[in-house]
Amino acid sequence: MSAAQHTRFASPATLLHEWTERGDKQPLHEVLLLGFTVDLPFLERVAIPVARGLGARTAVIGDAAQGLYDPVDVRMAGRSYLHGLAGCRGAFHPKVVLLIGEHACRLAVGSGNPTLSGWGANDELWTVVETEDDASHALLADLAEWLEELPAVVDMAPWTASHLGEVATLLTERHVNAPAGPETGPRLLHNLHRSLVEQLPPGPVDEVQAYAPFIDPQAHALRALVDRLMPGQVTLGLQPRWSSYDAETVKRALDGCSTGIRLLDETRMRHGKFVEWRIGERRHALTGSPNLTRAALCTSTREGGNCELAVLSADTSPLLPEEGPTTALSVLKGRTLRPFTAGAGRALVLLGAKTDSEGLHVSLARSEPTPVVISTSPDGSPGSWTGIGSIPAGRPAFSFPMPEVPGAAVRATCRRPDGSSAESAVVFVYSPIHSARRHTHDSGPRLSHDYTTQALFTDERAARRFETDLLRLRELTAGMSAPRVSPATESATSTAVTSDVDRWDAYLADCRRMIGLPLAGLAFGTAQIDLPQPSASRWIVSTVTFAAPAEEDEAYDEETEDEDPTVDGAVAVPYVPPEQRARCRVWAQRWADTLVDPDGSPAQPLPVRLLVAGLYVQLLAAGVWDDDDHSWREGLSGLLGALDPQDGPDDETAEQQPPPETGRRVDAVAAVLMTLLSQDATFTGGGEYDVLAARAWQNHRSMIARADPAEAEDLMLPPEQALARVAPWSEVERLVGLAKEDDPHAEVIEELSKAGWSVRYEDGIWDITGSFGNPVPVVARAADRLGRHHADGVLVRARGRRRWAFAAWAKPRLVLLNPPARVWRTYEVRSPATPESRFSGGDLSAVPGLIGAPTPLRTGPPEALRTTLAGVDLPYPELMRRLFEDAT
Repeated sequence: MSAAQHTRFASPATLLHEWTERGDKQPLHEVLLLGFTVDLPFLERVAIPVARGLGARTAVIGDAAQGLYDPVDVRMAGRSYLHGLAGCRGAFHPKVVLLIGEHACRLAVGSGNPTLSGWGANDELWTVVETEDDASHALLADLAEWLEELPAVVDMAPWTASHLGEVATLLTERHVNAPAGPETGPRLLHNLHRSLVEQLPPGPVDEVQAYAPFIDPQAHALRALVDRLMPGQVTLGLQPRWSSYDAETVKRALDGCSTGIRLLDETRMRHGKFVEWRIGERRHALTGSPNLTRAALCTSTREGGNCELAVLSADTSPLLPEEGPTTALSVLKGRTLRPFTAGAGRALVLLGAKTDSEGLHVSLARSEPTPVVISTSPDGSPGSWTGIGSIPAGRPAFSFPMPEVPGAAVRATCRRPDGSSAESAVVFVYSPIHSARRHTHDSGPRLSHDYTTQALFTDERAARRFETDLLRLRELTAGMSAPRVSPATESATSTAVTSDVDRWDAYLADCRRMIGLPLAGLAFGTAQIDLPQPSASRWIVSTVTFAAPAEEDEAYDEETEDEDPTVDGAVAVPYVPPEQRARCRVWAQRWADTLVDPDGSPAQPLPVRLLVAGLYVQLLAAGVWDDDDHSWREGLSGLLGALDPQDGPDDETAEQQPPPETGRRVDAVAAVLMTLLSQDATFTGGGEYDVLAARAWQNHRSMIARADPAEAEDLMLPPEQALARVAPWSEVERLVGLAKEDDPHAEVIEELSKAGWSVRYEDGIWDITGSFGNPVPVVARAADRLGRHHADGVLVRARGRRRWAFAAWAKPRLVLLNPPARVWRTYEVRSPATPESRFSGGDLSAVPGLIGAPTPLRTGPPEALRTTLAGVDLPYPELMRRLFEDAT
């Protein structure tokens, strides 16, 4: 074991995603996430689906007075995981990520809250422990003891306390014999009963270096550290604008010490906290959750301080960045203290709600002197709350009969004796039967590996194996539009799932098992947050412990040790080496060929069809096809047909059909595919690409009209690669709007608009305006397109920069006026020729089909024009006036 830089650890999400890549496919039994502020929607995007897919029972516990989410955005709490709240007089402040598998454990103790900032944007400090082959570690044994003691000091719902007790028991069974003592490595410190400062070894020491984003207003913690450690020198790190401190109280606290202030850069919020001291050349450090405040370091939780968790380590590397100027304490100025609310105080705190066969149980942090009204809501949205009863005065917990319409969200309100009203934060109903279900990895057909897109595009062996897997899956899932619900999931969904949200969660879990987590993220767009790569700084502390591998496992360990893991599932434009692009084009076609039977009906479950569509979109964005290679168009057309639900199997029950969310994803993906297919093509032209796009548009327009572009935003990739073909949001949105149009001319108007021309219809005449020079090809093209919707003929004028032209087209006669010549020319245009093909050159002397001599305007309209004018009830003199007066 050694304390070292954990270079592959970017955030706690790394630990989860690495578990999905384990070669031994070891089950994951428990996931526990603790933090001060908790962002549940964020976790439901990056962590909960991964844990659920691995079969883990999951709990997320945060401070009862904090929460970075709107209840209406939370979908899975209570059903897919336990969301617990903890309250104390200070702040519930520990940051822990714990993974317990069949024979392995992962533990991260640090400074980052389970939020996008804590797991992404901020610069955090973590201590990470990894054990394999049932190995023990002192930090895990310490954590078990702390979890056992926690409910006796911190307020939490009974079922939350019970859950932590079960986790503690699992850890104790495995790590009861873990070595302990000062020389065995890092140890866990907590402040449930004693302050953390009291637990530090007494000084004197040569030097203390410290940093935390928060220093208490009176700098009591700094003074206490100096009194305990008695340093010869102090260096305090500060981000001048972002740290929270009072310069004058800091000066008083450090008075008498030789002190330097290290001014740290502010390119990234440094949220990691540490106190480091040096005796000779040996360094020791306290890292974890405590800030440099009295509530964190100088007071126990039982006495009203925060609830903190820290790691005491020896022989650490320097933690304070060396970059940045060091200035004298005397020049420190300013007061940047920000308001800070610690703990729940006297707020009305609802710790949780649980349902079981006996009803709905609710738990308050403390009893109230007046009745507390309990209300439920299906989703926590405004106006959806229904009162179900009251907790009697003086009671901290109460049980209600199951509401007639049970809600997923619960809140409490009361009016206090002084007349003030109080309302709790929203909690989510915990259903143990549902949340405790574990998914078995071997139920139902699935791909043999958890592939990543990068591997499929660059590793020929992986691509061929994937193709074989698709063919095998095709045979095993014949006739299925969705994965069959596994036995574990089926029992849950048949008894406890009461909403489409539950059904969607269960469906996604089965899809992840079928095609693997990374590819499921691509198929459904469920992993769109790009978490950071490991920090280049030295702000990550790591303790890594591996059991000695068995002899036959050495090769595997060496292979995986050198891997460079990333957070799979975050959709990005892949890089495909030029020498690999030809193979990728072949693979893409083969993968698409597995999706349909010879009769055109789908041959793969819908998740696989969505997956291949996503792969195709990524390959187009990677520039795999050359500019003059349009073979991808046939593939996209086939994918649109494979996605159309009208072509799916119709012999499934309602329970077997995919949930509604899947339909929304399918429509949006179809809109992206159609957008790509329509590029450099029109729905009204006669070219090869036009005909293909028009046929697909006609067959699938109803899907496009239903699409919400936001449902496939992850497939709207940036054009980062050469030869990239991508579907920008604006193009997808415009295509969806076009599909919704009832106007039969919508496609023609869209085509002409894409050419850069404006189109207007007024009193029988279509006006086309633009910056073109020769108006003859334009007026012929517009008349050709618009005439398809006017059996009696159409009148079109095209006005360019300096010239204009007018045409009356009623098949097979076209009458043309091309000033400055003031004569009518009549042409006969018979199939397969069209007005566009005849006049595309713009030179009238070369156009065949002229009938008779040109007719002067003053002699009246030619017969073909007279017939068309009668059809739109437009007199010839009025036509002349409009043409020549408007032209001037």
